[in-house]
Amino acid sequence: MAGELGQQTVELGTVVRQAAEESYLALRDLVEKSRSADTEGEGGQQRSDTEKKIELLKFIDRTRQRMLRLHVLAKWCQQVPLVLYCQQLASTLSSHETCFTQTGDSLFFMHEGLQQARAPIFDVPSAIEVIHTGSYRRVPKCVEEIGTQNTLFQDERKPTLKKLSTLVRAKLLETMVPKEISEVSVTDGIANVQVDGEFKVLLTLGYRGHFSLWRILHMELLIGEKTGPIKLEETRRYVLGDDIERRMAVADNPFTVLYSILHELCISFVMDTVIRQTNVLRQGRWKEAIKSELISDSHTSAGQGGNNAPVQLGQDGELDSSGFRIPGLKVNYWLDERNSGSAESDSSPFIKVEALQDMQIKCQHSSFVLDPLTDKEADLSLDLSCIDVEALIFKAIACNRHTRLLEIQRELKKNIQISRSPTDVVLKQEEVHMNILPKRMDRRDFENCCTNEVLQVRAYGQSYIHLGINIRSGGFLLQSPKNILPPSAILESEEALNKGSITPPEVFVSLKTRSILHLFAATGRFLGLKVYSQYQITLKIPKSILYGSDFMVMGIPWHANAYYLLMQLDNSLMPVFYLLEVHADGEDRSNADATSDAKEAVRFNRIDIGQMQIGLENLSTLRSEVAFGKRPLSEFLLNIPSLQPAIISGGPSKRRKLPEDASSMQPGTTLTYGTILAEGNWCITENIYASVLLQVIKHCLLRIKYAQLTTQMNSLNIPYVEEVGLATPSSNLWLRLPFAPDGSWKHICLRLGKAGSMSWDVRINDLYYSALWKLHGGSTTAEWGSRVRIANTSEMDSHISFDDDGVILTYNSVEVDSIHRLVSELQRLSNARVFACGMRRLVRVKVYEKLGQNQLATKMKLHSAKKCFRDRLSDQMTKTFRIDAVGLMNLWFSYGANAMPIVHFVVEWEAGKVGCTIRVSPDHLWPHTKFLEDFVNCNEVDSLLDCIRLTSGPLLALGGAVRPAKMPAVPAVCSSAQKQNGVLLASGSSSTTVHTNSHDAQTSSTLSAAGRTVPGLVPSSLMPFDVSVVLRGPYWIRIIYRNKFSVDMRCFAGDQVWLQPATPPKGGPSIGGSLPCPQFRPFIMEHVAQGLNTLEPSFLNARHTVPHLNASANTLSASQQVVTTPNPLSGGTPGVVKLTPSVGSPVAPSVSRGGNAMLPSSGIPSGTAGASAHLSSGTNLPVHMKGELNTAFIGLGDDGGYGGGWVPHAALKKVLRSILKYLGVLWLFAQFPDLLKDILGSVLKDNEGALLNLDQEQPALRFFVGGYVFAVSVHRVQLLLQVLNVKRFHHQQQQQQAPQSSTQEELTPSEIHEICDYFSRCVACEPYDASRIASFIMLLTLPIPVIQEFLKLIAWNKSLSQPHGDIGTAQRARAELCLEKHSRSFSGDYTGTSLPSKSNIQHDRANNSVDFTVTFMLDHNLTPHMSSSGGAGWLPYCVSLRLRYTFGDNSHVAYLAMDGSHGGRACWSQHEDWERCKQSVVKAVKAVNGSPATGESGQGRLQMVAEMTQKQLQLSLLHLRDCSLSAGSTRP
Repeated sequence: MAGELGQQTVELGTVVRQAAEESYLALRDLVEKSRSADTEGEGGQQRSDTEKKIELLKFIDRTRQRMLRLHVLAKWCQQVPLVLYCQQLASTLSSHETCFTQTGDSLFFMHEGLQQARAPIFDVPSAIEVIHTGSYRRVPKCVEEIGTQNTLFQDERKPTLKKLSTLVRAKLLETMVPKEISEVSVTDGIANVQVDGEFKVLLTLGYRGHFSLWRILHMELLIGEKTGPIKLEETRRYVLGDDIERRMAVADNPFTVLYSILHELCISFVMDTVIRQTNVLRQGRWKEAIKSELISDSHTSAGQGGNNAPVQLGQDGELDSSGFRIPGLKVNYWLDERNSGSAESDSSPFIKVEALQDMQIKCQHSSFVLDPLTDKEADLSLDLSCIDVEALIFKAIACNRHTRLLEIQRELKKNIQISRSPTDVVLKQEEVHMNILPKRMDRRDFENCCTNEVLQVRAYGQSYIHLGINIRSGGFLLQSPKNILPPSAILESEEALNKGSITPPEVFVSLKTRSILHLFAATGRFLGLKVYSQYQITLKIPKSILYGSDFMVMGIPWHANAYYLLMQLDNSLMPVFYLLEVHADGEDRSNADATSDAKEAVRFNRIDIGQMQIGLENLSTLRSEVAFGKRPLSEFLLNIPSLQPAIISGGPSKRRKLPEDASSMQPGTTLTYGTILAEGNWCITENIYASVLLQVIKHCLLRIKYAQLTTQMNSLNIPYVEEVGLATPSSNLWLRLPFAPDGSWKHICLRLGKAGSMSWDVRINDLYYSALWKLHGGSTTAEWGSRVRIANTSEMDSHISFDDDGVILTYNSVEVDSIHRLVSELQRLSNARVFACGMRRLVRVKVYEKLGQNQLATKMKLHSAKKCFRDRLSDQMTKTFRIDAVGLMNLWFSYGANAMPIVHFVVEWEAGKVGCTIRVSPDHLWPHTKFLEDFVNCNEVDSLLDCIRLTSGPLLALGGAVRPAKMPAVPAVCSSAQKQNGVLLASGSSSTTVHTNSHDAQTSSTLSAAGRTVPGLVPSSLMPFDVSVVLRGPYWIRIIYRNKFSVDMRCFAGDQVWLQPATPPKGGPSIGGSLPCPQFRPFIMEHVAQGLNTLEPSFLNARHTVPHLNASANTLSASQQVVTTPNPLSGGTPGVVKLTPSVGSPVAPSVSRGGNAMLPSSGIPSGTAGASAHLSSGTNLPVHMKGELNTAFIGLGDDGGYGGGWVPHAALKKVLRSILKYLGVLWLFAQFPDLLKDILGSVLKDNEGALLNLDQEQPALRFFVGGYVFAVSVHRVQLLLQVLNVKRFHHQQQQQQAPQSSTQEELTPSEIHEICDYFSRCVACEPYDASRIASFIMLLTLPIPVIQEFLKLIAWNKSLSQPHGDIGTAQRARAELCLEKHSRSFSGDYTGTSLPSKSNIQHDRANNSVDFTVTFMLDHNLTPHMSSSGGAGWLPYCVSLRLRYTFGDNSHVAYLAMDGSHGGRACWSQHEDWERCKQSVVKAVKAVNGSPATGESGQGRLQMVAEMTQKQLQLSLLHLRDCSLSAGSTRP
């Protein structure tokens, strides 16, 4: 039954159909069930979506399993022949198994019978072997090896194989071998039969035991591809070998059968490989480039498929050759796009590959082609051992390409315009380098171009145009080096050549013309010309001068686009040049352009190169030059002939004829460029064409330059004279300018320069510049004197130079405004010359008598009205002014007394600027130099010097008052000085005392302790934005203080200035002017008297040894030094303070005044401030400086705050410093009303605090906070505060409210005094800051107990700043209450209050809390050494602690934030150390809150917090220093 089931079969289609039907039925049942469930669910329970999805999923899974099985079955059915063959093998093996079973059974029963019939069998052969040889070679080595030996021994093989080889050779001699078999050899009984390129077979005798029949041992095919030979499958090789053996056994000629079968097999494989490779090429890299079709004997199939089964075997292994044909293949290349759709009209070349009647592969080409290597008919064939269809196509294309290029070469050689020498048209068989290919072709397509053979046609010299053929399309490819032709010309010619609309000779004639024009264009671009092609230009060129459509136009950009050069080639390819002059519409040449609207050439002139001569000695040079671009431009731009004279129109010009002998020339032996060009194209190099173009340009540039310059001079009405009568155009023009000095500059010569050069120059012969040239050469006898040097010339004026004859202005090109620029520069030269001569005359520099007599006389006439004034100031000018340097466009001079300049001036006439520019050093003296420049521009040199003489002293005094002053450097005194009751005692001399002002000393010491000064400087109390200076007139200086107060300083002749507050306009001070300055006149008069009383001539001469110095940093001059020098000869004691003048600041022994003479010290810094010495009773001072000021000026009325007064120069710096302090106090006082209104109104109620009255004339104000009235008044340069307790003046109210008075707290007189003292020391101090006033007012709004807490903290801070016996105590770390509000917040966890207040102390009345900041300045002895970069490196290290004090029943202090200087972490460079220090400070603040009440100890809570924080910072510094020392000691 199993066998029957195994034999039953069913169709695969039936199985598929049944599977599909079952799947469909199952799906339909599933749908019907779902519908019925929905219908039933309306009255009963409805199935859920989950159940439906589960059913659907089960159906999908079952269907998927069924389809997978069906798929596997379909795969299995594809192997039915193999299965059938396996079934046959299984059946054969089953029959063999039955036979083996029967044989085994028979042997078993036979064995039983043999046991009975056995008899001893003697081993006679072995015995004979033992007897004869004495040994037995077949004795087994072990029992397991007992058995029969089937192989021959080694010594038996050789004879046996020799006999077998003899038999094989004999058999071969008897058998006929076909001639196609290339090799037959016998080795070791094996015959090697081989056909080259097809197959190789190893045979021997012994087929099925018959030694007369051939047996195949091995069979190998030799045909193959690039990947290797073709290999037969093992099963197919066995079947094929068995079939061949059987056929050879029954055939009369077995080798003929062998060859015919294997040859047909190889041919089939070859054609199959050819078809397959062709299909791969068609679908790959040769897509749309080739097409193929199969060829048979009966018909031509249009199919594109290959023969996939060249040999078919039957079921019994026999070769089935019925209907077997080997098709051929036709491959078309260079497909014509126009005929690609129709096969009948396709004229593209093709290759035919097919097996002929003799079964040989034959390759044929559609047309006759030549082999490029042999120049014979090409032989196309396939290498069967390495079949490569692509190589066959490449060879056919190469032969076809060679044939076509050879035909074009023969045609081009017949054209005389193209071929003049044998090397003009050459067919090159070599690769074309990548550098000559155009940009449109990349490296990937390079192999598709003419890689092996190109046709080279000479363009000029050694430059060729290459013609190749594209192997993909068969189209022509034109290529050239990048510098020969533009890509557009190549593409255009290539397209026309491929379309057949133009012949190759016509193409190359056009390309040769364009290449020469392109060379001219490249040369023109190198020279800076604008190049236009015939497609870009819109000029209307007359047709009569055109030779064809190929021409080039060059625009000359240096000449306003009004001139163009037309270049073209005639029929003999000779260059033809025309110079065109065009006019745009409206004659607007400045905007003319060849590519804009059409313009017409109004004039043209042909330049005949046949008349251009060249010397014989230059001919070899031109031919030997390799590259034109490597030669400098100056070698080519030689003398250029002029344009026709008609270009220049008539005008205010005159001509002067020169002698005829001046223009005579002796020409040498020369040739023309036309002769050289006619010699032949082979010798005309790029350099020759470039030289021709340069010669042409030389005929144009000079006359164009002449025309442009004269046109500009005519437009400016500048008369000029021209020289005529020369063989070449004139190169000199003589000008006259209207502003030229009378009697000078008569000979202004404009020289056009060398021909071909764009440069031109102007020369002026003047003895003034001759004197400068002598000065430049180092002459000590020059008119300028021995101390004057030559000033440097700016880069903008580098084209201006001078020599012994005069000045030269050189220009490199002609611009639209060249003459205007020339006039401007000559005007600058003239102005500089006039000013220099005026300065030299006023400062009494000895002038050479023959130099400029007319100019000096003219200047004297122009200024005759001021002659008396000049004579009077002549001596002063000579002594105070000195010329330092003189140049073409500038002059350097200085101002100072006694040959010590203090101010330096540079007067320069810059290019492109009307008028002069004055620069001053020091640059901070004059806010601007407009008024000084006006004097120079108006040629008022004496007024300029007078202005400088009168204003330099006041400006220097103002600069010294604003900037830090020199501090007396007294190391011996200051190092050991001790402060006792405001007096510094010098060690070693008890009689030497220096009196200081207590307030100024306190300020100075505070700033010094804070590290805000450096040795030798008293810090300026002014901020950079405090003071600004403007000039309202030449002698009118306005000083503006913080945009609120302004003081006018007017300078007059003499030794004093007028100071007065700026009067505001009608709109009030808000729109200009100054706020009122009460008591301004008495204030300055008092300081004038004090300043004059300090001028003691005996002290200046060092007659007294005990000077009295003022340490307020405002009385000592910046040019004086206080030194301690022992003088044993004079009998002085060591440590005597002596005032000595410094270098550059001489001190006059006496002060005198006579007439309008200026004080000797008025022009130097030391003379404006005076010395701070006390005047003795015997001092001899002028009356107007001593008595009159004290009696007449002091006590004058105030004039409403806008009165002024006279201030001598000697006391000006001291007065100005005092005025700036006074203005600062007024500004600070002016901040009070607004701050009181904002702070008192935001914190207190209406009846708790307000502004009582404000008196602007005093000035003074009063305000009350709680039960106290505070009065603020201005006293000289200080703000004073007075506090009044209102309750003490109302005894009755105090008695009526006695029960309540016991609970109220009041400030004690000492506390009130401490408030006033703190106001003077820390609030109203320099530099003035409104935030300190705001913080102080906010402090007064606090409750009395809280104020007392802050007063204890202030007193403790004050005690830290006062030294106690030693200097080390004063240098320890101290703390202070920070009143200034800084914009930078402390840290990210604290951003401060949101109220827009200027106060740094914030009072939160609702929560009974106050936020404040305490700043701790660290002990510099404990801070580690750190390299601080930037401007804050000299400041001390500080730590600011932001705290919140909550007062009331449960008073405590809370930590808010902590910040450090120098980047936020002070001297803690590591973030971890800084965080550790911050945590220790937080713990210290918390520890104070846990301490007992502070009333018993007398210390306030805030004081305890500050002390604990200070100690904790000290400990952190000690720890930081110890860690730094330990880390440093461990370093190697």
